[in-house]
Amino acid sequence: MDRDYKTGKSTDVGVFSGLEIEHTPAFGKQTLFLARNDLVFDQIEELAKTVNAEAIYFGANRTFMPHVATQLTQMMKLLDKGYWVTIDYPHAIHKQVKENFRAVWTHDKFIPFCSVIFPNSEGDDNLCIKVDDTDFNSTNPGVWTMTMDHFKQTAGFTSWEEYKKDEPLEIKNA
Repeated sequence: MDRDYKTGKSTDVGVFSGLEIEHTPAFGKQTLFLARNDLVFDQIEELAKTVNAEAIYFGANRTFMPHVATQLTQMMKLLDKGYWVTIDYPHAIHKQVKENFRAVWTHDKFIPFCSVIFPNSEGDDNLCIKVDDTDFNSTNPGVWTMTMDHFKQTAGFTSWEEYKKDEPLEIKNA
């Protein structure tokens, strides 16, 4: 992903740090962002300590992969050590992710962050968004709806400018 950092624009940053600026339960916390899936636990923990992270964010820059064998164990260890843990994944794989991470799904400091890509939304104020069920009266008590305008007025907003404060990190022994 081509994006801006404190050091300039880049497409190949694998790990970076900064405050969590998106409006999740980890908002405002110093965070270690992982935009790669090959680090071992000791590398993640060392990097987290280096930047005084309170939170670890898996899947930064749309890199989340739900079948990395070590991730769940890493996340459980990080949660046990008191870190907040976010996984950022696309809506299309929500069912799979919920199943794969059921062991931590309801942990107070686990943040499943389901991303819905919605381009060109500026002119869609009358659009209604609906969180539905799989069938009538099947798994949810009902449905939830709101207009895009209401969503934009009440949801936490993060301007692209705010992302430029993140700092890329070097990884030892990667």
